Amino acid sequence: MEAQSAGIAWAATSADDAALGVLQNTLRSACGVVGARGGFVVQLRDDTVIEISCAHALAGHAVFEAVLGSAAAALRCALLESRRGLTCAQGELLEGCNDVSRPAVVSLPLELGTSRQGAICLLRSDTERVLSDLDFEILDALADQAALALGASCQRNALNRLEASLNAIGPQSPHAH
Repeated sequence: MEAQSAGIAWAATSADDAALGVLQNTLRSACGVVGARGGFVVQLRDDTVIEISCAHALAGHAVFEAVLGSAAAALRCALLESRRGLTCAQGELLEGCNDVSRPAVVSLPLELGTSRQGAICLLRSDTERVLSDLDFEILDALADQAALALGASCQRNALNRLEASLNAIGPQSPHAH
């Protein structure tokens, strides 16, 4: 039986600065829409490793604490159930009769294909401001943009790996033996 290891890792989104720039700008915009104090983008790899693709206005330890604490339930909704996750400051899901218009944490799923999951997670300190349907529509559009940036980044990484593999093989001799 093979043991699986789980963990949280910071991952360079890619060598493609343009894709990372789009991702960072998208995250910054999403934070602005909801008045978040900061946020981060995550990807779930192999169902065991959460990779932090980028963060805005949050130190590494704050992201780590959020992933394991107040944002855990919201991230679970986004990463494992592909639905929006909203939690209060104590990390409890806001659903049904709870006030879903004043979440402390907003986590949005990113459509990355069948083999990968991703999420944007926004941490709000001012939950007095009510989030409207329009706010959520804008966030959904920004999540789509972030997914495109991550997709482009992954395509670029795959092409770079393929090129490196082909270069390692070297040129093939044209004459038959």
